[in-house]
Amino acid sequence: MSYVMVTGPMGAGKSTLMRSLPGQEPFAPPPGVPEMFLDHACGYRGLQIYEIDEPTALGVRWKAWLRATDVFLLVASAAAGPDAVAPLLAHLQAACPETPCLLVVSRCDELPGWELPVDAVETLAPGTVLDEDRALAEPVDIERILARLHGLLEGE
Repeated sequence: MSYVMVTGPMGAGKSTLMRSLPGQEPFAPPPGVPEMFLDHACGYRGLQIYEIDEPTALGVRWKAWLRATDVFLLVASAAAGPDAVAPLLAHLQAACPETPCLLVVSRCDELPGWELPVDAVETLAPGTVLDEDRALAEPVDIERILARLHGLLEGE
């Protein structure tokens, strides 16, 4: 079982990504990690995926959850730019220097100027708007992101 922590600034698209995973399964917390309230968590295709917002990820009480992660999925909004996620990325890399990080830039089709020290980068198009506050990502984007996650977990 592999653990994926989805994090990023508020409004970046973390919940959209989580909500877009079809056929979600129950979540199993990592062994030896204190149970805490998670924004969203589910099992999916052999991955245990959990969402933690940026202020929580930066908090000291969540270090055990950061260390239990096999790969970070850092979601950023194209409109906010790379500087909006640089401090969080630096924190994740300082806390867990060996843990790979996939940067997903939401509401974007191309990535000019997104030069951050991550293992891989993917985009997440705007998707389908459900209502004023919620959207669903395109299935093809989710499949591509999941394939990249599995590749990082396999050392590719």
